[in-house]
This record gives sequence, C-alpha cells and structure tokens, in this order.
Amino acid sequence: MKKLVSILAAAVLGAAVLAPTAAAEDLPQVTCEAYVVMDADTGQVIMEKNPDEVLYPASITKIMTLGLTMEKAQGDWSAQLTIDYDVAHSLESNSTHIALLPGEVVTLEDVIYGTQLESANDGANALAEYFGDDGTIASGVEKMNAKAQELGLTNTHYANPHGLYDENHYTSARDMANLTRWAMQQPGFMDVFCRNDEWRMAATNLQPERAFHCTDWLRVGGPLLYRAYEKGGKSGFHDQAGYTYVGYAEQDGLNLIVVVLKSVGLNGNYKDAAALLDYAFAHFRRVSIASPQDTYEVSLVGGGFESLGNVQVAAQGADVLLNDAFTEADVTAEFDIPEQYVLGQGFSATVTYLLKENTLQPTTLRTVGLTVSGLEQILQANTYVPQKTAGDGRMYLGIGVAVAAAAIAILLAVRLIRGGGGLQSLAAKRARETGLPADFQIITRTGAVNSTPVQTLDVRRPSTKEGHDEQTDLPRR
Repeated sequence: MKKLVSILAAAVLGAAVLAPTAAAEDLPQVTCEAYVVMDADTGQVIMEKNPDEVLYPASITKIMTLGLTMEKAQGDWSAQLTIDYDVAHSLESNSTHIALLPGEVVTLEDVIYGTQLESANDGANALAEYFGDDGTIASGVEKMNAKAQELGLTNTHYANPHGLYDENHYTSARDMANLTRWAMQQPGFMDVFCRNDEWRMAATNLQPERAFHCTDWLRVGGPLLYRAYEKGGKSGFHDQAGYTYVGYAEQDGLNLIVVVLKSVGLNGNYKDAAALLDYAFAHFRRVSIASPQDTYEVSLVGGGFESLGNVQVAAQGADVLLNDAFTEADVTAEFDIPEQYVLGQGFSATVTYLLKENTLQPTTLRTVGLTVSGLEQILQANTYVPQKTAGDGRMYLGIGVAVAAAAIAILLAVRLIRGGGGLQSLAAKRARETGLPADFQIITRTGAVNSTPVQTLDVRRPSTKEGHDEQTDLPRR
C-alpha cells in the first residue's frame, strides 16, 4: 500500500490569521433537521447542518428517477409507454398521481412532465419500468441503487421510484446535493426541473387531455415566498419525512443547489430554503486562490521497482466560495502526495484548500489534483534506442554474404539430394565457412535525466521471441 505524506503549508497563501467572524446566531434560523447549500459549478459545500444524517427523502426521490430517465433517453422523449397494472395500482391511497390506467398508451414526454410537475407516483413507476433492465419497477429500483453506488452516495438506498415511506428508503442532504448535481448534467433534465409553465398531456386511447402545473412556491408562490433567483426545484412530503425540498438558484454569478430535509410545518421547506439562499447570496463570493509556489519531487519507479529518476509535482490554484467574514489570506493548503510514482499504477497527488474551524462554513473548500512534470523526459531517457555506428557497413555486408551463402547452400543441397549426398553435413560446413552476421550495437540510458553515463551493450547474437407534492398537508408525495 502506498504511504501518503501530508504536508501542511500554514503560511503558503499568506498570514493565516482568521478575520473577525460573525456570530453563529447571525446564520439563518431554520426548522429543518438537515441541509446543504452547494456550489453547483464545483461541488463545494458552503453551508451545512447534519449533512450526512440519514433521513427520508419523500418525493425528492424523483430526482433520481428523472435523472436515470434522461440518461437513457438522451433527449429523445418520443417513446410510447403502455401502462400496466403495477404502475397504476401498486400505490397506497391518498398519494399523488396523474390517473394513469392499465392499458393506456402515453408518451414518455408526458409522463416525465407529470412526474415532475404533479409529483406523480404512478408516473414514477412508469419511468422505472422504462429504464429498468427487464421492464419492471423492481429492476428500475435496482438501477437507482446501482447509480447511487456509482455516484458515491453512501447514505442513500431506494426501495421504490417515487419516495413513499419505506423503512429501507433513505438518503442524506449531502447525497441529495451530489445526486442533483449529476442529474443536472443529463440531457433535458434542466428543462423539466426548471419548468414553471403549465404542461398539457395529450389525449390518450383511454382518457382526454390533462394539464399539469408547477407547485414550487419559490417560483410561483406569493410575495412572501417567491424568489426571482430560484430557477428549478422539487418538493416532497410524507409523515415520516416531514417536508423536503431540493432547489437550484442563480444570482450574481453564483449557481447554488439547496437541499432541506425534515422541515416542520406547511411550507416549512420553502421557508427554510429561501432563508438559506437569501443568506448565501448575501454573504458568499467567488474568489481565486493562487497556487502555492511549493514544488515537490517524487521518485518514479519502474516495473522492477528501481528508481528511474524524480518527477516534479506542483499545486494548482482553485476558485472557491468564501463567506465575507474571510479573505484569501485565511486559506491554507494541505498536500497529499504518495512517496513514489509507480509506472502502470497511476498517480494521485492532491492539494486541499482549508479554513480554520469556524461556525460560518465548512473548513474544507476544495481538493484539486497536482500537476506532474518531467515524466516524459525520464521515460525517454530510459528507453532502449538502436544506434547507427561505424560498423553499420560491415553489418550490411555480413548480411549480404550470409544471404548469398544461404542461396548457394540451398542450390548445392538440391543437387546433393538428387545425387544422394547429405544436406545436413554440407549446410553445417557452409555455415562454418561463411560465419555469422556482423555486430549490432544497442545504447541504454538509465536513471534520471543526465544522472548516469551512457552504457553500451555489445550484442553479437540478437534473438527473437514470439512472443442519480404539491405543497399541501394532505397528499403524500
């Protein structure tokens, strides 16, 4: 196992003296059990409370369901879905739906918008069958769990595609933020997630036209909750989860994801999200942290674990979001560098930009990779290179002689065979008389660049080998 060295550069970016900080009571007061505010561009978490606590998501589960649908469809939503009994009837009473009926033929696009705007649980079932490997809801749930594992969502597990209560259906605020960041990258997801206008579902073989509406109070609510910066979102509710919400907001060059879990009271999730985003946009700004000047050397090791030389690793700068209580001079850098770079095993060296412990934002800002230089030169210096020498003429002459001798030997052998002579004895005699091909010279350069003299190997006999609810206190979503 590689041993990692951790080097704390406490003064690498300037005097690391914390600026006066605001009191913790100046942070927004919220009712939710857990929350995360994340920079959508970089994944940096800028505000958090119990970010890894395992809680129930309710209908924000549908972010994963929609994300997997978008990933499979790749922008083509023209598929025709035939609703089966399980889609329409495997739901508890008093849960939100768009009245899909067994045998009804609907378009994927209509189900997508119904699932997002009306938080349709039957719609989520239909989508799970769409992206499941064998066309069942259960196989869709398997895909959801597989994607959670792929994305590193260690506090997340799915038991259904819609979010109705199940003891084994849970997540965390951090996982929901990372999941949303992934889903935002899937083709068409943001068109659905950010839609405020009504969507009309075309008449089907069994039912007339239906209309779906956005119920996100931060985007379409009254003056107390409406926020112009809020561009997209999904809410959820059931008794065990309380009120949940995931939103996406843009203002002053900042693009933020907010997650609130287990908020209290009608509209509590919207009030909490608004309070967090109001604070974040008022108190955070993007700054560029210059790269430290430190450069470190790491031994490059070959397949035989011999050192071939040293590569140089250096830090890169990074853009981070800082609370206005801090400046760039409050940021320190911590390096994580393997002791060796083993060829064929990859190389991961990082620098993490940090703040001291405080009550305003997480101490870890960002982790970025280090740059590596000098690798190509070392590899070139340790490669076998055939060299032309003064003996090349003799080599070509020797080859010519050998070819001519071989031709003569074959001719004589044919005559001897016809005359009863021995081919093997004559060939052996001719080989002794004509000799072997002329010399080859191979130059080997080893060690670091310019670190060792050139070695010459004289090879006379070269050989070959073959060689990711509607807001009301009634329906569960």
